[in-house]
Amino acid sequence: MYTEKKDKVAAVLGYLSWIFWIVAFLIRNRDDQLSRHHLNQGLVLAIAKTVSGLMMRFHGVIRTAGSALSVAALVLSIMGIVRAVKESSEPLPIIGDVKLL
Repeated sequence: MYTEKKDKVAAVLGYLSWIFWIVAFLIRNRDDQLSRHHLNQGLVLAIAKTVSGLMMRFHGVIRTAGSALSVAALVLSIMGIVRAVKESSEPLPIIGDVKLL
Protein backbone atom coordinates (compact mmCIF):
# COMPACT_ATOMS: atom_id res chain seq x y z
CA MET A 1 0.00 0.00 0.00
CA TYR A 2 1.24 3.45 -0.88
CA THR A 3 2.08 5.75 1.99
CA GLU A 4 0.94 8.88 0.11
CA LYS A 5 -1.10 9.70 -2.99
CA LYS A 6 1.98 11.09 -4.72
CA ASP A 7 3.57 7.63 -4.50
CA LYS A 8 0.74 6.17 -6.58
CA VAL A 9 1.16 8.97 -9.11
CA ALA A 10 4.90 8.35 -9.16
CA ALA A 11 4.36 4.63 -9.73
CA VAL A 12 2.11 5.27 -12.73
CA LEU A 13 4.32 8.02 -14.19
CA GLY A 14 7.34 5.74 -14.04
CA TYR A 15 5.92 3.58 -16.83
CA LEU A 16 5.32 6.38 -19.36
CA SER A 17 8.70 7.69 -20.58
CA TRP A 18 12.16 8.74 -19.45
CA ILE A 19 11.06 12.29 -18.58
CA PHE A 20 8.11 11.07 -16.52
CA TRP A 21 10.31 8.43 -14.90
CA ILE A 22 12.77 11.09 -13.74
CA VAL A 23 9.92 13.25 -12.39
CA ALA A 24 8.45 10.23 -10.61
CA PHE A 25 11.82 9.34 -9.13
CA LEU A 26 12.19 12.85 -7.74
CA ILE A 27 8.68 13.17 -6.25
CA ARG A 28 8.34 9.71 -4.69
CA ASN A 29 8.57 8.93 -1.01
CA ARG A 30 11.93 7.19 -0.59
CA ASP A 31 10.55 4.85 2.08
CA ASP A 32 7.64 3.51 -0.02
CA GLN A 33 8.60 0.06 -1.31
CA LEU A 34 5.66 -0.27 -3.70
CA SER A 35 6.48 2.88 -5.66
CA ARG A 36 10.14 1.78 -5.70
CA HIS A 37 9.06 -1.58 -7.14
CA HIS A 38 7.08 0.09 -9.93
CA LEU A 39 9.81 2.63 -10.63
CA ASN A 40 12.29 -0.23 -10.99
CA GLN A 41 10.07 -1.98 -13.52
CA GLY A 42 9.45 1.33 -15.33
CA LEU A 43 13.20 1.87 -15.58
CA VAL A 44 13.72 -1.58 -17.10
CA LEU A 45 10.95 -0.86 -19.63
CA ALA A 46 12.39 2.57 -20.45
CA ILE A 47 15.72 0.93 -21.24
CA ALA A 48 13.96 -1.71 -23.37
CA LYS A 49 12.08 1.03 -25.28
CA THR A 50 15.33 2.87 -25.94
CA VAL A 51 17.03 -0.30 -27.18
CA SER A 52 14.05 -1.10 -29.42
CA GLY A 53 14.19 2.41 -30.89
CA LEU A 54 17.86 1.93 -31.71
CA MET A 55 17.21 -1.49 -33.21
CA MET A 56 14.49 -0.12 -35.49
CA ARG A 57 17.06 2.11 -37.20
CA PHE A 58 18.55 -0.99 -38.83
CA HIS A 59 17.04 -3.16 -41.56
CA GLY A 60 15.89 -6.74 -41.78
CA VAL A 61 15.78 -9.07 -38.82
CA ILE A 62 17.17 -6.51 -36.36
CA ARG A 63 14.41 -4.05 -37.25
CA THR A 64 11.77 -6.77 -36.86
CA ALA A 65 13.20 -7.75 -33.47
CA GLY A 66 13.16 -4.07 -32.45
CA SER A 67 9.52 -3.80 -33.45
CA ALA A 68 8.65 -6.91 -31.45
CA LEU A 69 10.54 -5.54 -28.43
CA SER A 70 8.69 -2.24 -28.77
CA VAL A 71 5.29 -3.96 -28.80
CA ALA A 72 6.27 -6.14 -25.83
CA ALA A 73 7.43 -3.06 -23.89
CA LEU A 74 4.15 -1.30 -24.64
CA VAL A 75 2.09 -4.27 -23.43
CA LEU A 76 4.21 -4.60 -20.27
CA SER A 77 3.89 -0.86 -19.62
CA ILE A 78 0.11 -1.08 -19.77
CA MET A 79 0.16 -4.09 -17.44
CA GLY A 80 2.45 -2.18 -15.07
CA ILE A 81 0.19 0.87 -15.01
CA VAL A 82 -2.82 -1.30 -14.23
CA ARG A 83 -0.92 -3.02 -11.41
CA ALA A 84 0.31 0.31 -10.04
CA VAL A 85 -3.25 1.65 -9.92
CA LYS A 86 -4.46 -1.53 -8.22
CA GLU A 87 -1.58 -1.26 -5.72
CA SER A 88 -0.29 -4.70 -6.67
CA SER A 89 3.33 -5.67 -6.09
CA GLU A 90 3.13 -8.65 -8.44
CA PRO A 91 6.14 -8.53 -10.79
CA LEU A 92 5.65 -8.19 -14.52
CA PRO A 93 6.35 -11.22 -16.73
CA ILE A 94 9.86 -11.48 -18.22
CA ILE A 95 11.30 -8.39 -16.48
CA GLY A 96 9.91 -8.93 -12.97
CA ASP A 97 13.15 -10.35 -11.57
CA VAL A 98 15.43 -7.56 -12.86
CA LYS A 99 16.44 -5.18 -10.05
CA LEU A 100 18.12 -1.89 -10.99
CA LEU A 101 16.97 0.23 -8.04
